[in-house]
Amino acid sequence: MSDTAQPLETAVVGGGVAGLYCAWRLSQQADPSPGAIAVFEHTNRSGGRLWSEALDQEQAIPAELGGMFFSDAQDLVYRLCDQVLGLNHQAVTPANDFAWVRGKRFMIQDFDQPGVLPYRLREDEQGLAEHELSMLCIRRIVPDIDQYWPLNPNATMSDTVRFLRSSSFDGRPLHDWGFWNLMARVISNEARICLEDLEGTYAMYSNWNGLEAVFSLLCDLTGRWFRLPEGYQQLPDLLREQARAAGVRIHLQSELLAVSAPDHDGYRTLTFGGDRPSIKARRVVLALPTGALQMLDIDASDAFLSAIDACTRVPACKLFMVFDQAWWEQLPDGPGSIEVGHFAASHTDLPMRQCYYLGTDPGTGRALLLGAFGDGRSVSFWPALLDHKQKRAVGVRPIPAVMRDELIRQLSEIHDYPVPAPTDAVFVDWTQPPFWAGWHSWKPGIKSWQAAACLRGSEQDPGLHVCGEAYSAWQGWVEGALTSAEMLLTDQLGLAQPDWLADSECLAPYQPSHVAN
Repeated sequence: MSDTAQPLETAVVGGGVAGLYCAWRLSQQADPSPGAIAVFEHTNRSGGRLWSEALDQEQAIPAELGGMFFSDAQDLVYRLCDQVLGLNHQAVTPANDFAWVRGKRFMIQDFDQPGVLPYRLREDEQGLAEHELSMLCIRRIVPDIDQYWPLNPNATMSDTVRFLRSSSFDGRPLHDWGFWNLMARVISNEARICLEDLEGTYAMYSNWNGLEAVFSLLCDLTGRWFRLPEGYQQLPDLLREQARAAGVRIHLQSELLAVSAPDHDGYRTLTFGGDRPSIKARRVVLALPTGALQMLDIDASDAFLSAIDACTRVPACKLFMVFDQAWWEQLPDGPGSIEVGHFAASHTDLPMRQCYYLGTDPGTGRALLLGAFGDGRSVSFWPALLDHKQKRAVGVRPIPAVMRDELIRQLSEIHDYPVPAPTDAVFVDWTQPPFWAGWHSWKPGIKSWQAAACLRGSEQDPGLHVCGEAYSAWQGWVEGALTSAEMLLTDQLGLAQPDWLADSECLAPYQPSHVAN
């Protein structure tokens, strides 16, 4: 009989950063029983949507196919990397950005200059910097927001959470509104499209939960940005190795199909596909994205199953290219030379949406470009250019010539320069199973803190727990995956909050007590 057929104390399903963090934290407890914890991952690699890939001879900066950056205002991920795991992290500063929208090229720093923007903004929307236009929208939705974090340095995140949960717009609670519905009431449609284009994201300004959208935009106003220069995948890799050293078993290519109700001894049965035998576990942690959870046969309460559907799956894709040299450095209105610790970006209404100039390998001279980074409806443009056999793959390398040539065509248009052919390229489509999405967003009408609490665990569903980016307060960020996992560990699995988080407010958005009367 396989060792995984022995009953487990805790089965963690999902080998992404949330699942590995749970396993790591549980394994750090005093004298964990040998073999008491196991991680089961569907794919042939751990790390989930943290995936760092070295392309061609460009070794200085890996292509981050998933998450790229984190902020020191994102307490848990920053302190975990800096204070606990000691991972080398590098501050990153954006260089000059430019935009190519509606057939016009201009520098983002000139956003507020008369006659620059090719959008018909209202008079009160003109003459504002990009972030000021976004804040105009927020201030009209929640007029008292300047009294709260992060705009008021004397306020706390808890204050802001409490305020937003008690806020209403036109007599309806903020969480009942879709963000697009709110924007339609406070800014022009041209201003909304302008923000979509110049930030390169359809998802941020789509009709997701209004409260969560406002909180997300506020979070982006604070903190310095960092990356792991050897690759963000270092984080889950180190968690995995430390958990394994403490006795946690890690099983790849283990596709979960079903989770039973608990038996008379309190154990649930987990049924897997292929040759993996079923196992029993007293506690089952499903550290999975929404799409993966929706595919499972879970014996759980109606409330639990309904909470799984509280999120929308957000499509996302990336297309990286490596070039013999950084051709963009010589362009008269381009980003110029990218120094160590910097990056530059361009934004466009073309399907490529965003382009990141990530630097040059000092040894080989090869240069790395994130040539397309799309979300929402822009994602559907790219998979149609794949060969039939490639369309169900998450990552494709090498890419077909027709995809390569299409991105070169768009890059040449926005730069007004004949962009050369790359030496290597990779395309990743996060909408493919088993991920089903690049990230997630709470639906309008959902009280996220209640849905997340239901999924973390309840008396109705003993021994069944969900965590991860999808059901977090920082959707789309590693901070969301980790804080959701930490809240589960302290709220449901009996772990004490670690000393290195003692003065942090990173769990404030999950606390039900932060609801105003």
